[in-house]
Amino acid sequence: MIREAAINEALNELERLIRARANYSVINARRTALVLRCIANGSNTWSRVTKCVEDVEGVTVSPTSLSNVIRTLERLGVIRDYEFLDPMYREAAMRLSVPNY
Repeated sequence: MIREAAINEALNELERLIRARANYSVINARRTALVLRCIANGSNTWSRVTKCVEDVEGVTVSPTSLSNVIRTLERLGVIRDYEFLDPMYREAAMRLSVPNY
């Protein structure tokens, strides 16, 4: 029960982050959610994250755009070296819905 509460709190925080990113750019918000989902599902290198995001979006992703998303997540302390710093965030990211803006 405590574990579920922690995962739900992490999920709420990730969803707030994505909504905040949507104020800047809906594409950036969607890619943030995709990067989180990709890393949560085992994409642990630049090339794997890129392939995962491109497979879902069906388009080539700008390296600059993807780099900005990853750097932001690292700066916020969510990930480092394509790994979640907190396992609750990993579980939450696996449950994260990717917005369809």
